[in-house]
Amino acid sequence: MIYANSFFTSGNSYPNEDIVQLVDNYTHQAVTYKKIGTAVEDGVIYRKKDNDFYERQWSGYVNILWWNIKETGISASTVTERINKALAMGYDTFFDAMSIEIDETLYLQDNQKILSNKCTIKQTEADREIFNCQGKKNISIKGFTLKGQGVDYVESSSSRHVGILCLDAKNLIVEKNLFENFTCSAVSGLGGMEHFIFRFNKVINLFTKAWAEEIIGGKKDNMGIVVGGKNITIFKNYFENSSQGIYIVENSNFVSISDNDVQNTILEHGMYLDSGISNLTVIGNRVRNTMKVGIKLQNSDHTNYVSNNIVISNNIVENTGVGGDGILINNTTVGTPQLYAKNVVVSGNVVRNAGQHGINIRFVDLGVVSSNVINDIGYAGIYISNTKGLEVCNNNIKTTQETGIMIEAHNYLLSANFNTIENPGMKNSGFEDLLTGITIRGTLNKEISVRNNKMVGSGNAMRYGIFVEFVAPPEKNPVKQTFQETYEIVGNTVLNAVTPYRFNSSVDLRLLNNNYKNLLTSPVQEL
Repeated sequence: MIYANSFFTSGNSYPNEDIVQLVDNYTHQAVTYKKIGTAVEDGVIYRKKDNDFYERQWSGYVNILWWNIKETGISASTVTERINKALAMGYDTFFDAMSIEIDETLYLQDNQKILSNKCTIKQTEADREIFNCQGKKNISIKGFTLKGQGVDYVESSSSRHVGILCLDAKNLIVEKNLFENFTCSAVSGLGGMEHFIFRFNKVINLFTKAWAEEIIGGKKDNMGIVVGGKNITIFKNYFENSSQGIYIVENSNFVSISDNDVQNTILEHGMYLDSGISNLTVIGNRVRNTMKVGIKLQNSDHTNYVSNNIVISNNIVENTGVGGDGILINNTTVGTPQLYAKNVVVSGNVVRNAGQHGINIRFVDLGVVSSNVINDIGYAGIYISNTKGLEVCNNNIKTTQETGIMIEAHNYLLSANFNTIENPGMKNSGFEDLLTGITIRGTLNKEISVRNNKMVGSGNAMRYGIFVEFVAPPEKNPVKQTFQETYEIVGNTVLNAVTPYRFNSSVDLRLLNNNYKNLLTSPVQEL
């Protein structure tokens, strides 16, 4: 057999037959070339012999080794140039088992699949992505180990020190890859993405808490993945040792985050779900050992933002840091926020050992917080503020340092029913409204129902089973009538409290009856 380079060397005596059987110089595989009309010679697919052009014949993927990127002593610059020459042709491309270094970006084309059999690519140049598919469509990247330098942090969410840069990409699939030590993120697509799937990947860094805190404010822009757009799916991935884990960009729509593992966020949150996200499901994930919040949906007022249809269910969140809620939904706009997340379900989650509140719900319009198991919590098991039409039911809350359920200010049509609270108020902070089973604070709450809950104290830690704190406004206050109207406190059981109930008797309650103080007294009507 004749090697391809020999056949196409100028001046040889081999006949210019229409079809020739040759051997690839770099893979030593048999290869067929077929004579064609004019072409642009690239040294691999299209080659020239004398005045004739030949096209390499193949089926399936082209092999990146055909471009001789494993030549002895080859530079990273030449490797990058040759790979880009291959990718520019737009064919599906196969990378065999090997380890290579590049010093610039590799640019992908529309309708291209990039497949690896255990190929490792390391970027040696600072602030450069490995693969770029910005604005491209119909691309698949599978099976690589992609390595960053791990030292060139840029304090910007638009840093290019990423594995894959994919702003405005459409129909992109990234699967079964390993990403290591990118100081921005494994994948960065800050917006405009549509139909993005990130599945079965691992993002594992060697970064530490000390590394994350080397600059003032910390290296917050180091994330496992940061993407945004429409129809985003993040499924069955593993993230470890980044400042934040999964970051979804503001105003995204139709986002699914399911069955992922997020461990050891070394500066902030396990998941940061930015403002105005709608049609979001966060289901069946495991979030462990976060410096701050486990799962955070952060809203802020912005023109044309909406935040509808949120489901956060069946997740396990454990070991959040000091000041870190297990699950948080909030609007942090300065002043009086206007944007409420609408149609919200937080159900079936397990939250354990949270540094702040177990589940913290603020600025929600129409929602359910149900069937969650919450234990070993630094502050309140469930904290509620600024809600409309919220149902808090069938939750099991055990061992909170402060209140089991804290109902803070500005809630309307709130029901807290059929919850079980055991061992609240363990910290003994001295503030009696924090050492309770359920507390209703005294500012602008209206139509509050607390029914059929069971509260069991430990020793003298639970000062009150239910504590209702009324704050009476001045007589001439025009909003006086909106304070503390129409409460229902019915059918609750309080055991082992210093004092079962505390109310302000000068304010009328709609219903207060059939509440049990202990198992030895018969229920009586309370007037």
